[in-house]
Amino acid sequence: MRVLVIIVTYNGMRWVERCQGSLKASEVPVDVYVADNGSTDGTTEWIREHYPEVRLVINTDNLGFGAANNMGMRYALENGYDYAYLLNQDAWIMPDTIGKLLAVNESHPEYVLLSPMQMNDGLEEMNRLFKSRVVPSRRVVDDRLWSVPFVMAAHWFISRKGLEEVGLFSPLFHFNGEDDNYCSRVLYHGYGIGVVPDALVVHDIGERKQPKERYIYRSVFAYALHRFSDPGRKPFCQALYIFLYSLYSCLKFKSFLPLKYMCEAFGEYRKAKEYRKKSMSKGAFI
Repeated sequence: MRVLVIIVTYNGMRWVERCQGSLKASEVPVDVYVADNGSTDGTTEWIREHYPEVRLVINTDNLGFGAANNMGMRYALENGYDYAYLLNQDAWIMPDTIGKLLAVNESHPEYVLLSPMQMNDGLEEMNRLFKSRVVPSRRVVDDRLWSVPFVMAAHWFISRKGLEEVGLFSPLFHFNGEDDNYCSRVLYHGYGIGVVPDALVVHDIGERKQPKERYIYRSVFAYALHRFSDPGRKPFCQALYIFLYSLYSCLKFKSFLPLKYMCEAFGEYRKAKEYRKKSMSKGAFI
């Protein structure tokens, strides 16, 4: 089985050695594809010097998370890989991670998207986003697999079947919302999303906090685009929902920014409907 690990980098020197080093130590050999979005901190130079075997593509502009990952996923499809592993630059795996994911996918091929257990550095506790967004919705399938409706894309193990059937990330999303939309499309096409609880990995978000404006952007603008373009929902009903949700968000955040981002999201409403329709076809956005 051939596995391509895809990493989107942007000024990631803080993590690059642990990330790349963990892949080198994998018990299952992997190839690595790095799409850099314009780093200026020496990330690309360090990779080129220490890991010359990595396929490194340097973008002159910051294409965003989804578009840069799409470059790697297209490369995986064009070059006959059986699996793509989307890995954040601030994340790393354990030596047995890939092997455990492979074993679960082989016994449950309908789960075209799998994630390991995403932990904090030190492996002592779960990543807080993983704990709050993924764990509460889990359904235990067996002792090796949980079924979930969503998992964040810091660690995604996608089978070739998944890429061919579901496709790539929607071009609608530049940053935030890509993973929500993709998970909705996996479920729409009748496949499963799973977590392999005994496969441990690290996503080192630590105590980093987003500025309030960025958090509101993600909570309103990106969330609205996700709802508008979800193939399992009717866009008109979601438009009404987002209007009411934005008013609630103004009270929640004690700010008028949600109204600003709501207006911007409605400016993308027609485009979101078009991408929603495209996402319902096999192999969308490839």
